[in-house]
Amino acid sequence: PRTVLEAMSMGRAIITTDAPGCRETVEHDGNGYLVEVKSVTSLEMAMKKFIQNPELAEIMGTRSREIALHKYDVHQVNHHMMTEMGIK
Repeated sequence: PRTVLEAMSMGRAIITTDAPGCRETVEHDGNGYLVEVKSVTSLEMAMKKFIQNPELAEIMGTRSREIALHKYDVHQVNHHMMTEMGIK
Protein backbone atom coordinates (compact mmCIF):
# COMPACT_ATOMS: atom_id res chain seq x y z
CA PRO A 1 0.00 0.00 0.00
CA ARG A 2 1.28 3.40 -0.99
CA THR A 3 0.50 5.05 2.35
CA VAL A 4 2.56 2.47 4.25
CA LEU A 5 5.50 2.92 1.86
CA GLU A 6 5.24 6.69 2.18
CA ALA A 7 5.23 6.45 5.98
CA MET A 8 8.23 4.12 5.88
CA SER A 9 10.13 6.52 3.61
CA MET A 10 9.49 9.25 6.19
CA GLY A 11 10.88 7.09 8.99
CA ARG A 12 7.60 6.24 10.70
CA ALA A 13 6.75 3.16 12.70
CA ILE A 14 3.91 1.21 11.12
CA ILE A 15 0.70 -0.34 12.39
CA THR A 16 -1.09 -2.15 9.58
CA THR A 17 -3.27 -5.17 9.01
CA ASP A 18 -1.86 -8.64 8.52
CA ALA A 19 -3.20 -8.82 4.97
CA PRO A 20 -1.56 -9.40 1.59
CA GLY A 21 0.35 -6.34 0.47
CA CYS A 22 0.51 -4.88 3.95
CA ARG A 23 2.33 -7.77 5.62
CA GLU A 24 5.21 -7.56 3.15
CA THR A 25 6.11 -4.07 4.36
CA VAL A 26 6.24 -4.75 8.10
CA GLU A 27 8.69 -6.78 10.11
CA HIS A 28 6.51 -7.45 13.17
CA ASP A 29 8.28 -5.96 16.21
CA GLY A 30 10.94 -4.63 13.82
CA ASN A 31 9.52 -1.56 12.12
CA GLY A 32 6.00 -1.83 13.43
CA TYR A 33 3.12 -4.13 14.21
CA LEU A 34 0.82 -6.28 12.15
CA VAL A 35 -2.69 -6.40 13.54
CA GLU A 36 -5.44 -8.87 12.79
CA VAL A 37 -7.90 -7.80 10.10
CA LYS A 38 -11.07 -6.27 11.63
CA SER A 39 -9.73 -6.72 15.17
CA VAL A 40 -10.19 -3.68 17.35
CA THR A 41 -8.47 -5.50 20.22
CA SER A 42 -5.38 -6.23 18.12
CA LEU A 43 -5.20 -2.61 16.98
CA GLU A 44 -5.67 -1.37 20.53
CA MET A 45 -2.82 -3.56 21.79
CA ALA A 46 -0.45 -2.29 19.10
CA MET A 47 -1.33 1.33 19.82
CA LYS A 48 -0.85 0.81 23.57
CA LYS A 49 2.68 -0.48 22.94
CA PHE A 50 3.62 2.88 21.42
CA ILE A 51 1.87 4.82 24.17
CA GLN A 52 3.57 2.83 26.93
CA ASN A 53 6.98 2.84 25.19
CA PRO A 54 7.27 6.06 23.14
CA GLU A 55 10.90 5.30 22.27
CA LEU A 56 9.68 2.36 20.16
CA ALA A 57 8.23 4.76 17.58
CA GLU A 58 11.65 6.29 16.96
CA ILE A 59 13.47 2.94 16.91
CA MET A 60 10.93 1.33 14.62
CA GLY A 61 10.73 4.44 12.47
CA THR A 62 14.47 4.27 11.87
CA ARG A 63 14.09 0.63 10.85
CA SER A 64 11.23 1.56 8.49
CA ARG A 65 13.47 4.10 6.78
CA GLU A 66 16.23 1.51 6.40
CA ILE A 67 13.81 -0.98 4.86
CA ALA A 68 12.38 1.65 2.51
CA LEU A 69 15.83 2.63 1.29
CA HIS A 70 16.99 -0.94 0.82
CA LYS A 71 13.92 -2.84 -0.32
CA TYR A 72 11.78 -0.20 -2.02
CA ASP A 73 14.33 2.13 -3.62
CA VAL A 74 12.82 3.09 -6.98
CA HIS A 75 16.10 2.55 -8.84
CA GLN A 76 16.51 -0.95 -7.43
CA VAL A 77 12.88 -1.83 -8.12
CA ASN A 78 13.13 -0.53 -11.71
CA HIS A 79 16.39 -2.41 -12.28
CA HIS A 80 14.85 -5.63 -10.99
CA MET A 81 11.76 -5.21 -13.17
CA MET A 82 13.80 -4.47 -16.29
CA THR A 83 16.08 -7.42 -15.62
CA GLU A 84 13.12 -9.76 -15.16
CA MET A 85 11.59 -8.51 -18.40
CA GLY A 86 14.90 -9.04 -20.24
CA ILE A 87 15.24 -5.37 -21.11
CA LYS A 88 18.48 -4.79 -19.27
